[in-house]
Amino acid sequence: MQLDESRRLTGPNLYAAAPGAIAEVVFEGGDDPAHAVALWREELGRALAALGWPADDVHVRHYRGGAALFFVAPLDALMPATEVNEWAVASAAARLAGGAPAPLPTVDLAPRPQLPRLAAAARARGVPLLIDDDEVTLGAGARLVRYPATAPLPAPDDVPWARLGTVPVALVTGTNGKTTTTRLVARMAQLAGRRPGLSSSDGVVVDGRYVERGDWSGPDAARRVLRHPDVDVAILETARGGILRRGLAVERCDAALITNVSVDHLGGYGVDDLATMARVKAVVARGAGTVIVNADDAALAALTFDAPVVRFSAAGAAGAAWRVVDGWIVHDGRPVIAVADVPLTFAGRARYNLENALAAAALATALGVPATAVVEGLRTFTSSARDNPGRGNVVERDGVQIVVDFGHNPAAVRGVIALARGLAPGRLFVSLGMAGDRPDDELAEVAREVAAGRPHRVLIRELADYLRGRAPGEVPARLVDDLIAAGVAAAAIAIAPDELATVRDALALARPGDVVVILCHLDAAVEAFLTPSG
Repeated sequence: MQLDESRRLTGPNLYAAAPGAIAEVVFEGGDDPAHAVALWREELGRALAALGWPADDVHVRHYRGGAALFFVAPLDALMPATEVNEWAVASAAARLAGGAPAPLPTVDLAPRPQLPRLAAAARARGVPLLIDDDEVTLGAGARLVRYPATAPLPAPDDVPWARLGTVPVALVTGTNGKTTTTRLVARMAQLAGRRPGLSSSDGVVVDGRYVERGDWSGPDAARRVLRHPDVDVAILETARGGILRRGLAVERCDAALITNVSVDHLGGYGVDDLATMARVKAVVARGAGTVIVNADDAALAALTFDAPVVRFSAAGAAGAAWRVVDGWIVHDGRPVIAVADVPLTFAGRARYNLENALAAAALATALGVPATAVVEGLRTFTSSARDNPGRGNVVERDGVQIVVDFGHNPAAVRGVIALARGLAPGRLFVSLGMAGDRPDDELAEVAREVAAGRPHRVLIRELADYLRGRAPGEVPARLVDDLIAAGVAAAAIAIAPDELATVRDALALARPGDVVVILCHLDAAVEAFLTPSG
């Protein structure tokens, strides 16, 4: 048994509603995993007893080739807790190899006794406590107080609780649709006169203005939004990576949305199957006032939640509060808006955006956004680069329809190809690039989804900045083989040097009535090339 990674989980996580320390280990050829974990439990128990820490909240999750070893630890001693966990793994490994257990570790606790007391006092008052390496904050939005991480913390009785408060908070997760849904809910909130703060894989936006650009979909982004003085409602995209690496930034939220669960990033952090991925996504439901889930998603249907559940269904499932019936979006049996009047859905042809529209309407309603603002958001939010950059954007160039989408997993690619096929009757051209951290079977599944669209030509490019452990040229070569295996003629496949080249090549061959689909990692040069003014 060897230690693979050790880290803090600073908030609610896959294992518990409280923070703690996690060690991920890999087992070697002769190891008995059950015996190795039993030894770890014994060694951890020795250390916890010596420290006077409780030992009744310990969790083990086995996965292919390894295990995750987690225990709940005091909030003011998470870093020392990781050292204790690392020691327990090392001592157990020594015993597993026939050696003696290691001497008990010497741990510099450097306790901050006021921190757990502040956390309890804040929890009792419904006030968020946000912690990072720089500061501790109490409250949210304009009703917040800050304490430097290195300064003494006040006793609970010395906190100005009367001037502290919170804002409505929504957590949004799922495999696909997170960013689109987050943006649409923020638009609905703005139409209601609110000042929304959102975080997503595109950046942090406060009341329609970017504060940060880039991938901000983890706990740091949530804290950035909640600490902004202009924010009066927070819509926080919550990616599976942040959940697994650090846990949630908040203990409670008013509403949590899970859009869907499908094959994406399997294998990372020992998440090997859809059922486990669904449980990871469901962490956002811990402490949620309302949970909103996709009634059409089989992986989500297997989950149970402690909070009230609101379901949505593009297929019109009878038990869903928000569903599509006879071309109308319906809420609790009452027509809300015709699907044809929701531009994001392309009159229903973009099935995935129909699901996003339903999810956004349900989430905004759970946050208290008035029905008039929800309807106006559905009516005015488009799939343009202005409203929803990189997600199902359609541009026409000389009679050729160009679809730009960040689709990077099989389900997303399936949805975009279906949309493209519904836009125009002509030939289909696809520009495709995939990051190197995608498993081989996921690359093959993406290739099959592209092949199912019967493309006239597929132009593949290397994502040079996303090799992620692969050799240069390996992913394009594999995609070529996978496309041929899926039935695409070798003569219809070409490799281009970069994304812009794939777009230029496709447009040079396309004619009016054709469709060009650009999948994944849109760069600035392509964006400028496709901008009408440019």
